[in-house]
Amino acid sequence: MDAVFTIVAKNYIGLAEVLGQSVKKHCKADFFIIVADDFLPDDPIKNQLNHNVLIAKDILNITVPLWHEMSFKYNLVEFCTSIKASCFQYFFNKKKYDKVIFTDPDVYFFNSIDIIFSELDNRSILLTPHILELQEDFKGDYPDYLFLVNGTFNLGFIGLSAGESTQRFLKWWHNRLVKYCFFDNERGMATDQKWINMIPSFFSPNEMKISFHKGMNVAPWNFHERKISVINGVISVTGRDQNDDFEPLLFVHFSGFDYKSIIEGRADHKNENSSSFPDYDIVFEKYGESLKNNAFLKYITLQYSYNCFKNGIQILSIHRRIFRRLLQEGKQFSNPFETNSGSYFEQLSKKKLLDQSIVSADKITNKNIKGFDKKMGYVNVVFTIIKSLIGIKRYSIMIRFFRRYFSEENQVFLYNKEFGKKLW
Repeated sequence: MDAVFTIVAKNYIGLAEVLGQSVKKHCKADFFIIVADDFLPDDPIKNQLNHNVLIAKDILNITVPLWHEMSFKYNLVEFCTSIKASCFQYFFNKKKYDKVIFTDPDVYFFNSIDIIFSELDNRSILLTPHILELQEDFKGDYPDYLFLVNGTFNLGFIGLSAGESTQRFLKWWHNRLVKYCFFDNERGMATDQKWINMIPSFFSPNEMKISFHKGMNVAPWNFHERKISVINGVISVTGRDQNDDFEPLLFVHFSGFDYKSIIEGRADHKNENSSSFPDYDIVFEKYGESLKNNAFLKYITLQYSYNCFKNGIQILSIHRRIFRRLLQEGKQFSNPFETNSGSYFEQLSKKKLLDQSIVSADKITNKNIKGFDKKMGYVNVVFTIIKSLIGIKRYSIMIRFFRRYFSEENQVFLYNKEFGKKLW
């Protein structure tokens, strides 16, 4: 038996259903949506969910205290990623599937994916790199040095088959994701992806395979190297600058796109210039049609349960990161979401570290601050004065020190000065 699954918060259930429709169209595998979120007991939406939508908290082998810890210390993306290995263990150990594929919910299949399951006949692990072409002068909008930051392989897809090698891998991976599934450039972490850089060192070519199929995991970071064409009615892909054979387009990973804009016939991306690749119009058109004909918008406004304390006050990134630091220092909490006497919330409140603004500080960036350039000019003036007062040598030392000091974890002194006497 084969299975495909994805992991979402409540608001992306509709997006995952679009993925599921493409799975059912192009293979016979069972499809599941794992929801890393909570529903109130009387929530009517919960009672309307299809049988293949599973609540992660109810099925995974994660204790309640550990669930509280992980869902608090991780943000939404980190948390959904942190349970990935545990989900694989559930499908192999409890449901007894032979081959299991994970994809992100913003993936869509365009042709038969039997070839993917065939690759797992004789391999335990199947991975796809972000890019496949060696370009002396890199041509992508996404700078290739960022693959050194985010990892060689894109974990919006991974395929596994049942066996001893996979069990060893999942135990190791689960342990890392429970503890270290952070976006943290300072410490070399990029949720689950950087850990997979190590896999070719741990498993032989007989146990794992890196796929060079250009039709797998096509995404904005490799549009520049892969060209889309329709060959005899089949959407296909080949190298943009190389004289390669055409291969069927298996799946596209629509990472970073505004899905509402795709429904409206555009392809707005937060970083990439997708308009540079008109050959992808047919791909966006088909995906947009599927989004439009699905209940995608039915769920999109649902709120993530783990964004607030139990009294509804927002949890900020700095609250999660200070909590992470406190755990590292050996501090224990029964349930960090609680707001009663002696709780983490109460201490944050005493130290005036809570924010009850309508707009969360985490939503504010240099792109939406009014007059950001002018404000940065004032900051530059202040630091120019500091440099003049202390000299370039001390200024250089200060800047290098601040690089580490200004991580959110190192603001733990605001919560407890004893834990703030050393840089982490």
